[in-house]
Amino acid sequence: MKKYFHDHEGFTLVELMIVVAVIAILAAIAIPSYLGIQKKAARSEAKANLEALALALEGYMAENNNYGPAGDYSYICGQGCSKTGFAGGFPAPLATIANLGGGYNYNYWIHVVTTPLPSFVIAASALRGNVAGDISPSINSSGQKLPAVGFW
Repeated sequence: MKKYFHDHEGFTLVELMIVVAVIAILAAIAIPSYLGIQKKAARSEAKANLEALALALEGYMAENNNYGPAGDYSYICGQGCSKTGFAGGFPAPLATIANLGGGYNYNYWIHVVTTPLPSFVIAASALRGNVAGDISPSINSSGQKLPAVGFW
């Protein structure tokens, strides 16, 4: 009786399942790490934007002896944004001076007070991307940065 042995080339089901399991384990490790890095980058961008806006307001103060008209000003911008200024009619192009642009995950608000002493508060609110609902940092005219722990 002759036996014919065929050389079967390919992968067994067990081998394929092992490869799938290894890929799943790598994805389970890599995806949360990647999202954490994205959140850290967005927070760094918010810090830089807040400090750039504060610096622009200090420059405005040096030239005009005030931080601008009292009021609330907002900069709400999403992907592909081409805004150059704050809503509310702030007299200087702060967004351009501070180099704000599009694709940010944060919206920015400025509250200016003229009496008894000129002052401002700039706040960022995380509304988009993977930082949505995250910490909302702020900086004021005296240099105080909030929250003091966990963001700055």
